[in-house]
Amino acid sequence: MIYVEKDSLNSLPVKILEKKGINFEIIDDASIVEDSKKNIVITSKLNKFVHPCPATKNYRCCNYQVVDAIEGCPFDCKYCILQVYLNHEYIKIYSKTDLIRREIIELNKRGRYRLGTGELSDSLALDNIFEFSKFYADIVNNLENIQFEFKTKSKNIQNLLNLNPKNIVVSWSLNPEFIVEKEELYAAKVKDRIEAAKICSEYGYKVSFHFDPLIFYENFENGYTSVINELFEKIDEKNVEFISISTFRFIPELYDIVRERFSETMLFENRFIKAGDGKLRYFKALRFYMLRFVVNKIRSYWKNVFVYFCMEQDDIWKKLFKFDPGEREVFEKNFPWYKI
Repeated sequence: MIYVEKDSLNSLPVKILEKKGINFEIIDDASIVEDSKKNIVITSKLNKFVHPCPATKNYRCCNYQVVDAIEGCPFDCKYCILQVYLNHEYIKIYSKTDLIRREIIELNKRGRYRLGTGELSDSLALDNIFEFSKFYADIVNNLENIQFEFKTKSKNIQNLLNLNPKNIVVSWSLNPEFIVEKEELYAAKVKDRIEAAKICSEYGYKVSFHFDPLIFYENFENGYTSVINELFEKIDEKNVEFISISTFRFIPELYDIVRERFSETMLFENRFIKAGDGKLRYFKALRFYMLRFVVNKIRSYWKNVFVYFCMEQDDIWKKLFKFDPGEREVFEKNFPWYKI
């Protein structure tokens, strides 16, 4: 069910609902709404919409910027950190699109940035309803200093096919289908994600991929080899902007939440160690093995695509890539966007 706070009735998201004839219920505030992923609340509450992606001391951060117009996701990945970060299960959509636009334009004035929507929500999971891709494209394609990323686990790309791909990258998170079926509930199948990426690349978009989180299990190598091989068969290297890689890690609070919400999961079958950022991670030798395996598999086909690690320490970079990318502003200069 979609609920709309009274102060949001004249907002862009609500106008889109009205245009499409989609029913909604008007409420005073979200306190009356059942806290469920099945519900959507359009709110006029204020927020800091554009901000840096959270980083952790001693782990290399790429200075990515995020914009949060939506909080929550209709998918239900068992490892999702939103289960800890958000204090609600319903999906919250902010209606102050004028302020979101203003903050993006202000970011553009401060310098050259990569900006995306995939931190507190899936970028495209609800795009068939609310068409935020059109809203963002209209803004960023008139700016010179923003590269905008839609990050998704969906195949919901129809609106993108009618947009100018000028400053836009479309990215998919990838894992073996075995992981998707067990741990990424309601998300699109891997083959459908890759097919969607193929279609977007044919329409002129730069596409990217996130092998994050890599999840270790028996026959890890076979599973990830299968995904990467399918990627190579469908996608031309020249259309790939970047690939990020990182292993499964989580804050301790997530453990009890996952155990309570899901009767089965393979996430915690391995041993973990508490790392310097307070997160539980695989032992370093295993992390190194997983990262090296995926990097080598990618490099066996694609020699020139920019590959980076998300939130890894400098020694991992030095061992696998023979250099340290540095922090934030230094790190981000390695991305193709900064070399145009």
